Amino acid sequence: MILTWKNSAWDFKDHSPQIAVLPLANLNCHGSNLPDYTDQLIVTEIARRVSELLPVTTFLLPTWPLGTAMSKNDQVASISLEAETLWAVVHDIILSLYDHGIKQIVVINNHGSIEGSSAWPTSNTVVKTAIRQLNYETAGLTAIWVQPFVAGRSAFEKLFPGIQNDEIELMLCEHLTSNAEKQNQIFQKTGISPAQSSREPSHDEGKTALDVLVHATVEYIEHTLTQISEIKKNK
Repeated sequence: MILTWKNSAWDFKDHSPQIAVLPLANLNCHGSNLPDYTDQLIVTEIARRVSELLPVTTFLLPTWPLGTAMSKNDQVASISLEAETLWAVVHDIILSLYDHGIKQIVVINNHGSIEGSSAWPTSNTVVKTAIRQLNYETAGLTAIWVQPFVAGRSAFEKLFPGIQNDEIELMLCEHLTSNAEKQNQIFQKTGISPAQSSREPSHDEGKTALDVLVHATVEYIEHTLTQISEIKKNK
């Protein structure tokens, strides 16, 4: 079962969440063919579907839209937080959840990079350190972070050999905005088409890509939480 900010206090009382999912995005320029809030669009949908598939009652938080996109600060509409600010955001949200009795928290730390490492985040890099410190200081807390593009890398390499990050973003945006009304809402203000690219993904490719990312992320979360639980038992 999934609970969100749209549920009432009574819903939370009747169905106490055992895990919370916090999606973090970035707001930065994505060139001429994608909207600046591409990361938020992708991460929000992945987080929603992941939360639906987790086997326990899950509290899905609203996506935090701003990260530390420092490398693109010179571009209009790229809004970046200082590392200390994002640290404080993650710290305060996780401790607030913990105070309400939610001891397992998953941070979907933007979408990551197909070429990235599961050991170090591609974006919002301070999140790893913030979570490690919270786990160290807070008894009973298990907080983890995951970046879906990294989690789904091996499957992507088999399905789409040689694919690049921007191509995955385009593929997902094409799928998520395939409805004409949604396309108008997303792209009308920019005056661009979601298919302005040397590679024009199909709707089916976008659906496949999203399914791969969601299932790989769920698998990573379940495996990591189980692994941490076993380590704590053996201490």
